[in-house]
Amino acid sequence: MYQKEIKKNNENIIFEYIYNQKQGFSIAEVCQSLDLTFPTVKRIFESFLEKSILIQAKKNNHGVGRKAMEYTYNNDFCYSIGVRISEDFLHLILTNSIGKVFCQSKITIPSQLKNICSFLEENILVFLRQINQEKKNKIVGIGISIPGIFNQETKMIEFKINHFSSFVALEELQKNIPYPIYIENESNLSAIAEAVLGKYLNLSEFTVLTINKNIGSSHFVRREKDRNFYFKAGRIHHMIVNKNGRKCYCGSKGCLGTYISIKALLQDFQEIFPEVQDIESIFHEKYRESKEGKKILEQYIEYLAIGIQNLLFFSNPEKIIISGMICHFQEYLYTKLLNKIYHSGHIFFRGRDTVVFSSFHENSSLVGAALFPIVDSMF
Repeated sequence: MYQKEIKKNNENIIFEYIYNQKQGFSIAEVCQSLDLTFPTVKRIFESFLEKSILIQAKKNNHGVGRKAMEYTYNNDFCYSIGVRISEDFLHLILTNSIGKVFCQSKITIPSQLKNICSFLEENILVFLRQINQEKKNKIVGIGISIPGIFNQETKMIEFKINHFSSFVALEELQKNIPYPIYIENESNLSAIAEAVLGKYLNLSEFTVLTINKNIGSSHFVRREKDRNFYFKAGRIHHMIVNKNGRKCYCGSKGCLGTYISIKALLQDFQEIFPEVQDIESIFHEKYRESKEGKKILEQYIEYLAIGIQNLLFFSNPEKIIISGMICHFQEYLYTKLLNKIYHSGHIFFRGRDTVVFSSFHENSSLVGAALFPIVDSMF
């Protein structure tokens, strides 16, 4: 579990405030909003101006008397690299502090690759050579999204993709890369993207359900009183929903991931339509509207609803945010999914708008990876 314990550091408090405000604020307004003294805020503003975190904007012309100077947050005061490792691809992006992408690269992971860490290091170094020196000088770190688990205590990385598993210490990966590296589970980083840049950034707690070729989840909690936050990834892929059901690679039968992952959905269609090669083809009218296609999608939605209902019962989150590749097809699934979850006689405390799809789609963990070095050091 990652836990961010914020010290009572006024710089962190003020940075978070101006990051969310973005523009049009004065020292006096920050003092009033955060209950800090004028000299304290003025000193930190001067420091932020020196670091180019802030830009002087203009005088506030409202009211009478002396006009207050307004300030604007500088989105480009720093940059960060986000890396997402999936079963098939390595995806890299360079963003500024608010997630604007300046360059990106997508590399196919060889099916017989033996050493994912060497492959990762090599491609990060190649990507860095594409970035101009001015931006390189402002890079604060590299965030890496993995489908496995990163142990914060031992600093060991567990990869479980393609046909191999490997455990490696972060120190080994860090040796030849000249920036701090931050590694986290993909669902946890999706939660970071939603908490910092998403539509629901004011939520105190929510759950992210990630649906790609594997299924992941993360529960995010932010305590307003002391500004601490934490999140923890869960292996919902292996939640058993049918004890006599499909065989899972974990050795059990009836795991949720064998019914609602993108891989499972594609395999179900390929059994009936062998010519289907990718998940996009499934949702062509020819296949999704066929008698067999409708039956497959009906079963898919039924099991997806069961998984979401279990999450709702377990943690009663303010929102369940669905992220991953499945978001591209929400127009075909959303209404039917909600009808299954909130059927007649349901007993959920919160209503239908509790379940939503991420606006970041499958890129939520990639955006979260890029934001993670900034969040970890500045918030």
